[in-house]
Amino acid sequence: MSENLRKRLFQLTVFANFIMVFIYQYLTPNMSDDVIYYDKVAQAGSFFDLFAQEYEHYMAHTGRSIAHIILRIFLYTDNKILFDIVAAVVFVLISVLIYLNVDHRKKYDIRIYAAIAVLLWLFDPTIANSVFWETGACNYMFTGCIMLGFITLFRKYAAEDKKSIGAVIGMFFFGLFAGWCNENTSGGVILFVLIMIFARWRESKNFSKVRPWMASGLAGALIGFMLLIMSPGNFNRAEITDEAHTGLLALMARFLKITLNIKNYYLVLVLVFIVIAIAILYRGGKGALLQKVPGMALFGFLFLATCYALIAVPDSQLRTYYGAGLFLMTAIAMGIGWVANEGFKEDLVQIIATSVVTVFGILLIFTYIEEGANLARIKREFDERDAYLTEMAKGEEKVIEAPMLRPEWETRFSMAYDSDITEDKFFWLNISYAEHYGLWYIIGVDRETWTAY
Repeated sequence: MSENLRKRLFQLTVFANFIMVFIYQYLTPNMSDDVIYYDKVAQAGSFFDLFAQEYEHYMAHTGRSIAHIILRIFLYTDNKILFDIVAAVVFVLISVLIYLNVDHRKKYDIRIYAAIAVLLWLFDPTIANSVFWETGACNYMFTGCIMLGFITLFRKYAAEDKKSIGAVIGMFFFGLFAGWCNENTSGGVILFVLIMIFARWRESKNFSKVRPWMASGLAGALIGFMLLIMSPGNFNRAEITDEAHTGLLALMARFLKITLNIKNYYLVLVLVFIVIAIAILYRGGKGALLQKVPGMALFGFLFLATCYALIAVPDSQLRTYYGAGLFLMTAIAMGIGWVANEGFKEDLVQIIATSVVTVFGILLIFTYIEEGANLARIKREFDERDAYLTEMAKGEEKVIEAPMLRPEWETRFSMAYDSDITEDKFFWLNISYAEHYGLWYIIGVDRETWTAY
């Protein structure tokens, strides 16, 4: 295959990924926190009021100001299509950033990029919460892109032994944003920088090879991280969190929960990592993983560190593992790159590598079509109910019954069912939706028995 043809096919694959994400984003309605934050943003008298709102949010709720400013800006534009386009770009950018971190790749390596796309689509257990939900996407996917972008640029500058004032200033602010994203993954970014600096120090047993931009990047990340975790809102939330255990037992319970989450949701990826690591060790001998593919070992370690950092908080949702998942996928992509392009030139290995990526690509296509149909059905149900409740809000009746989603359309690519109304009019989501429409209460009823529309 000529380089020009390979380039065109690579670009087509990236564009196809963009279109696929955009369609799913378009089919994902605003729900849950999207509606709550939208109502708050609607009270802003001007664009700059968004920052005043975020200050209040920082003081009372959480320190994730970078994520929530992004969210508020999108909600302020009141243009869901704009968000859908930008979110699709960010998803693709993450896939490209992972690709750029693969040291052993060919020019326009379609096989490596396709493998990364498959990992992101089929093996991210948080995708409904972290990608296809506006609030979740801003909190996890957008910030994940910032953090992965910082790491990618850091590795690029380190490889080039960059020396410039611009790099010093730029890495400080990039580090500031990366450190101010979300707690465990921003901590992983800081750990990454410390390891990179330590590796430089180890070469000469002094700091002569540690460049000023490395120090400024670390300083920025530390400042951002302190701004993140020192939010008064974080302490307010911690005070109302209830745990069954205290002291050492509480830590043990959290450790067990994290371990079970890795087993239940990331086991396939962990096993793939182990298989690739074994292949590298067999081909390269003792110490080959650190010598041949040090990046794979580093990102694998960052995955574990980012996961188990959650032991510091009483409770965590699965979506908080999103950044850790990106680290693990990056490690796997690095390993695939070395195995397929460097370590194993045998035809059989090449056939297996290409076949596995192709087979999973076909599975992705079938999955995409099937689950896309479910997303379209869910969106139709949301749109019908939205129109109905908007109309009913114009009348005098303020306690309204509305249909819940049909259970047979549930999909791992949507959190709609976790954000649906219930039969309990006092459920917090029912109350939030009722306030959004200007009603007193909304009562969920079975869609099969619903006849109003």
